Amino acid sequence: MKEKQHNLRLFVPIYVIVILIYITAGIIEPQFITWRNNVNLFTRITPLILVGMAQTFVVLTGGIDLSIGAIIGLTNVIAASLPFINTPLNIILWLLIPPLVGFGVGVINGFFISKKGLPPLIVTLATGAIWLGVTLFIMPIPGGTVSLSVALTITGKLFNTIPIPLLIILFFVLTGYFILRNTELGRSLYALGGNEAIAYESGIPCSRIKILVYGISGILSSFAGMFLSGWMFSADPLIGNPYVLNSIAVTVIAGTSLSGGKGGVVGIIGGAYIFYILNNILNLLGISAFYQYIAKGLVLILALIISSPNASIILKNYFKKQSFFDKEEFVK
Repeated sequence: MKEKQHNLRLFVPIYVIVILIYITAGIIEPQFITWRNNVNLFTRITPLILVGMAQTFVVLTGGIDLSIGAIIGLTNVIAASLPFINTPLNIILWLLIPPLVGFGVGVINGFFISKKGLPPLIVTLATGAIWLGVTLFIMPIPGGTVSLSVALTITGKLFNTIPIPLLIILFFVLTGYFILRNTELGRSLYALGGNEAIAYESGIPCSRIKILVYGISGILSSFAGMFLSGWMFSADPLIGNPYVLNSIAVTVIAGTSLSGGKGGVVGIIGGAYIFYILNNILNLLGISAFYQYIAKGLVLILALIISSPNASIILKNYFKKQSFFDKEEFVK
């Protein structure tokens, strides 16, 4: 029961913020709550949710992955550079090659981090630079194309009603939740992030888990790159750059501690929504891009304060101390 209450403490605040933003948006601009606008939101947040999950898996072990943006760019370019366009073979290659590349890149990260004992921050930053260079070598400028059937499927609707991006979001989030809460791998991630020494003494293969989790991060990032290729019907070698910091921000807002061992994927959807709902509202109102950056920063700080237990404790202690000093000064 206490564990469930703790999980609620992590995840509920972020969805409260989302609901408040929705209500505010509906009052300011009724067009925001239309189904068409929400379908557009599903499409836009799908890549961010995928990379948010990728970062969450890594952060739970106490690591971090700064190569996510480069993996997105690399797999995005590969997905849009495959031969035999508009044939079944192209679709098969599209489904197989980018995920294999993403997994391979992630495994390389995990190998250097687990087997060589190198810091995740440095390793993923270095490999990210390497893969960005490879991506720009393959495609220096935006271009390429994907099969029309792939693009229409990714951005289409099931039975002309249910948006495919929404189904993708639910599938990956529910699968991630199941893995973290009901499998040995999930329990190992929490144990590894909580205390690696104790996890090792308990018989958990820490090195193997690290390699696997960075491989998972690579696969999820490659899915984001593939989705973007179908959505754009082309590729951009630099498209993954913004997702590095955004994935970290969404992970933290969703309740996952950067020190590892605490959090999960339940709040990922809410964290991604805050980024894009706010942007959508400001665009509907015609607010300048300069003010949009300010608004996003303020909302991000607010979300961190509300969703972070440590921040809440600090604020409570601050106000208690402030009240004490006020009383002492009044007595004098």
